[in-house]
This record gives sequence, structure tokens and C-alpha cells, in this order.
Amino acid sequence: MDILQQVLQPLQGADWSAWLRALGYIALGLVLRNLVVHGMRKYVDNHTSPHKAILFRRAMSYTVLFIFLLIALSELGFHSGVLLAVAGVLSVAIGFASQTSTSNFISGLFLLGEKSFKVGDVVGVQNTRGEVISIDWLAIKIRTFDNLYVRVPNDDLIKGHVINFSKFAIRRIDLQMWLALDTDIVALETLLAEVARGHDMILSEPLPELFRLSIGVLGVQVQWSVWAQQEGFFTARSKLIDLMLPAMHNAGVVITQTPSVVQGQDNSYRMPYP
Repeated sequence: MDILQQVLQPLQGADWSAWLRALGYIALGLVLRNLVVHGMRKYVDNHTSPHKAILFRRAMSYTVLFIFLLIALSELGFHSGVLLAVAGVLSVAIGFASQTSTSNFISGLFLLGEKSFKVGDVVGVQNTRGEVISIDWLAIKIRTFDNLYVRVPNDDLIKGHVINFSKFAIRRIDLQMWLALDTDIVALETLLAEVARGHDMILSEPLPELFRLSIGVLGVQVQWSVWAQQEGFFTARSKLIDLMLPAMHNAGVVITQTPSVVQGQDNSYRMPYP
């Protein structure tokens, strides 16, 4: 109660001129904050990664505002000792109430050091896949492929698995098929190799491969794998399918389908994002 009275006492004795000066300092702080952030934007954006630039600009913004807030409070008669005492009490209370936020903040520092992903990368976190649009102190923001906004706490990223689909320059396209038992796999492999050579977005190195995955009474399961640049991955996969289907049809290759009851799982189509 004594601390509260000491805090409120300057407000009771402050005149209008002190209030005006305090508001003036706050307004000046807002203006300088904008000037500092705008002036540093070009340098920071050109010399650091996008997510570091965002965090640095926000840290500078909060620092400038905090300094001018202290100056404004001193104009109203607040003493630094009283402010520190109140800050100590509040920090203890906030510390107990925001353990999760503290954990997320510390996790964000680890993520910043790891450089596992950056703004613009396509990532997968649990069942969420999309583009990273913001990396903050407590969480990252993701825009999914169906244009949904998802916030993922940093603590979940540290504890769980994160897949970065944009980390490397090339990616592998995997297409699985069930074929009839009498299919000439060697001839099919030669045919698909010709299809891949006619696709300008498919890389010649690493070499395309046809993997034999399984065999049963309903057919042979194979996987056709080729490599493409990360940029334009979806287009390359779609064009590859468009070229494969007529070539396989003309060669008499029969694609079969395995019922879900045989495999013991749901074979319904799922868009393999990304």
C-alpha cells in the first residue's frame, strides 16, 4: 500500500504543464521510433536474414518507446527508485503468470540461432503446411496453401518436428503406382526415362529411378522418382504426370488400384502438400 501511495503521489501533484510535457515526450518518442525503424530498414534488410530484420526492428522500436516513456514519467514526478520497486513487484507477478510466454521467447532465441527456416520458406509443422510469413519472439505465423492463417508457438517448434521444404535447391518427385502383374518393369523403366529426358524441368542429375516397392496378387507397386528444382516444383510434377499418362497408355501399361481393405488403411486421395 505504501508503494502504491508513492506511485500515485506524483499524479496528484502534477500540473497541466507537466502532463503536456509528458504527452509531448511520448509523441516525440513515437515519431523518433518511426524515423529510426525506417532509417535502419534498408541497411538491416540488406545485411541480415528477413526474420532477423523483423526481430531487430521490433526490438529497436520497443527500446525507443520505453526510453521516452521513462522520460515522460519523470516529467510527472516519478522517481526512479519507486519505478524500479514497482517494476520488481510486477516482474515477479508477470513471471509466474507468463511461464509459457517465457518458454516461447527462449525457444525463439534458439530458433534464431539454428536458422532452420526463414520468412518465405515452405514448412510443415505437425499437420500444418504452408509458407512462413512472420517470425516473432513468441511464435511464427504460417499461411497455408488454402490461405488460412496459423500461429505456431516457438516452444512447439523446439519440441516437435519441423520440415523445411525450401531448405535445399532441388527436391525429389515421387510418384507411386500399382501395375498389373504382367507388366514389363524393365521396358517401363526405359519408357519413363525417355519421358523424363523430354521434360525440360526434370534434372538429369541425380538420375531418375524406378523403385520396385512391393508385389502381391493384385499387382506390382513401383515408385518413379525424379529430381527437379525447388522453384517450380508443383509445375514440374504436374507436367511430368501429363507426359507419363499417354506414354504409358500407348505402351499398354495397366495401372491397378489396391482396395483399402487389403492394405488396412485409407487410400482416399490426399493432396501431397507441398
